[in-house]
Amino acid sequence: MEATLPPEAPKPQEVQPVAAQAKPAQQAEAPAVAVTESKPAGIFVSVIIPVYNSMPYLTELLNSLELQDLDKSLYEVIAVNDGSTDFGGEILDVYAKRNANFTVVHQENSGWPGKPRNVGTSLAKGEYVFYADSDDTLGTEALRRMRDFALEHDVDVLAPKLVPVGGRVIRTSLFSSTQVDVPLEQIFATLMPQKLIRRQMILDHDLRFAEEKVRLEDGMVLAGCYLHAKRVSVLADYEYYYIRERGDGNNISAQPFEPKGYVESMTHISNTIRDNTTDDPELGRKLIAGLFKRKGLKFFVGDRFLKYREARAKLWTAAFGPYVQEFLAERTNEVLSDQDTAKAKAIMAGDYEQLKLLAAKDELVAERPELTKATAKSDHFELHFTSPGVGPTPRALYLDERETERRLQFEVSEQGKGKYIAKIPFAALAAQKLGIGDIHVKYDHAETRRIRVPANVKEATASGVRVYRTIKGALSIDLRKSTLV
Repeated sequence: MEATLPPEAPKPQEVQPVAAQAKPAQQAEAPAVAVTESKPAGIFVSVIIPVYNSMPYLTELLNSLELQDLDKSLYEVIAVNDGSTDFGGEILDVYAKRNANFTVVHQENSGWPGKPRNVGTSLAKGEYVFYADSDDTLGTEALRRMRDFALEHDVDVLAPKLVPVGGRVIRTSLFSSTQVDVPLEQIFATLMPQKLIRRQMILDHDLRFAEEKVRLEDGMVLAGCYLHAKRVSVLADYEYYYIRERGDGNNISAQPFEPKGYVESMTHISNTIRDNTTDDPELGRKLIAGLFKRKGLKFFVGDRFLKYREARAKLWTAAFGPYVQEFLAERTNEVLSDQDTAKAKAIMAGDYEQLKLLAAKDELVAERPELTKATAKSDHFELHFTSPGVGPTPRALYLDERETERRLQFEVSEQGKGKYIAKIPFAALAAQKLGIGDIHVKYDHAETRRIRVPANVKEATASGVRVYRTIKGALSIDLRKSTLV
């Protein structure tokens, strides 16, 4: 049947619905978009898909949604065809005719995913919405598993495990384990929209996607969702969502963009953070610093910055100067590493030459720590390793068990410039009854790093426990045959 958008929603140009019945000539024009729709009652989740020239990937997504093992009365699919010029619109109509819980909206091209997502959200009837992209796919158990978890834990925002395909690069470490309550500093590492979000929260706080061509428009909405949510969770027990790097290079993220508009989006997100952390301004500073490290400093890193033409590099520097001055000028070294602090100061000063010098050091700064010796003492393992003196300072050693969420932390002591020792007591290992654990170094204001092990460094053993080099040359510990007591 034919449905219309709510009065407050934007009104894309009307097109004819797919349904066979044509409206009488004397009937008044519908006020908004014509859709093909059949809504079941009691909908838990509305899957919203902006569609523009996504063939042949679109059929894979629609098949994965058609094959969900969640009862079809509990989910709906709302696909908004944003003026596709391939035959994706016709494909959507085919799926809508054979699936009562599929809705298709046809509208003129808006040029960006924001407007289709807003249109879909305005039509949604689910308790939650899930924003999918038209070139990705879902695991067939995804919606049911997310529903079960969200209901059990009363979640406002749920980030399901994403699996990159086709060469797509994402931060997979976030999805290493399920977490019912994820710290804001951690969840802000993912601002992509592929989340299960309580719809009423979106409506209550008027969290709408920007409809013009702006970068980070999904991050603006997700930042608001995270900050207003009472509970944000990560669900990592299944491959929920396969996120694709398109072979034709037509991912939105692959398209060129200008520094000024990008920094305006960064400013919008940072203001959202600051406005919603007035009761904990230090948390706000950390969130903004993390945003700057991930989304801002990437333009000033190593070869990327050095390969820019001078005019382009100076455009980025000029665009970010006022941003850094406003949000990170004070006590910068408390929230950024020494290298990143130096870059922030150079950006504020507009010092292109200094930024080139710092970028040239990035390869050395990013080097992984390296094991030089591992020995078994009477009551502990002793690990000697190096870490670049120009890089972040090691603060602790993490031992993360592969099959669980268990993490042990051990002290690190400096033995000279760039040289460190960590001791792993046998008693701590015996108390935990671990399996295989991977060993990382913890730093201030930087990601943890696996310890690299040269092929000539001998492994250490004691009471059935091995400290060894993995096939990929990283440091791990095997306690499966441990006789430690």
